[in-house]
Amino acid sequence: KMFFNKRSHPRVPAHLMVSYLVMKGQKDRGLQDLLAGSKSAETVDASLGGMLLGGQPELGAGDMVTLKFSVPARQAPLSAFAKVAWVNASGAGVHFVSMPEEDRKALDLYLKSFPPER
Repeated sequence: KMFFNKRSHPRVPAHLMVSYLVMKGQKDRGLQDLLAGSKSAETVDASLGGMLLGGQPELGAGDMVTLKFSVPARQAPLSAFAKVAWVNASGAGVHFVSMPEEDRKALDLYLKSFPPER
């Protein structure tokens, strides 16, 4: 059987610490409450299209989340809005919905620093 990768961007084994916040039910909460409600996870891999959050993140398929994470050689953290595509025992796959262009360029540069897969 042949397997075709449906991803439009190749994933690399990037291990980044990500803080995330689920966006449902947030409209009446203050900033301090929002910050206190954020969680963190480490990525297993990442691409320009999304990332795999490892472990047991408190997420459900279809959740909209805000993400903050840092890459080497950039002081300011990157941010993105993402949708949780799936959740299983290995973690949660998130698909980027929106990311500032400057952050996207920084992520692209970081991902290109990994050797190509063989």
